[in-house]
Amino acid sequence: MFDPKAVDERLSTAVLVRLLATRTKLPIVAAGGIMDGQGIKAALDLGAAGAQLGTAFILCPESAANAAYRTSLKSERAGVTRLTSGLSGRPARGIVNHLITHAETTGAPPSAAYPMAYDVAKQLNAIAAKDGNYEFAAQWAGQGAPLARELPASDLMRALVGEMNV
Repeated sequence: MFDPKAVDERLSTAVLVRLLATRTKLPIVAAGGIMDGQGIKAALDLGAAGAQLGTAFILCPESAANAAYRTSLKSERAGVTRLTSGLSGRPARGIVNHLITHAETTGAPPSAAYPMAYDVAKQLNAIAAKDGNYEFAAQWAGQGAPLARELPASDLMRALVGEMNV
């Protein structure tokens, strides 16, 4: 989201790609909720020139994600994500934890602007993590998080290409 003050209809990736494809000749890179080759193919069929996958690569051993993040992504928690400004001051989707729940509570004070909110959240997480509490971490993940696979990145890339060609 480039303009946090703009109205956000929270349209799906598919709808956004189709709208953009009808309005511009510029290349469109689809992002959001794409976890497998079928999703990439669908994005290309909708008019995207390419696709960007984020959450799909978090469980790859090459990822810098820590053990707590990986554990959350491999658990039932991955099925509960929320778009929130509470972690960073800008709308982003993450696995729901105590910090997100607190930030979204009715009557909670508004989040500070980015990057201040994100810096404070990182500091809070660092303090809590020292005691083994990871309920304040920014565990970014899209709605397709339950589809994440634990594979080396090269194997995941081969799988994605193979799935696109099915």
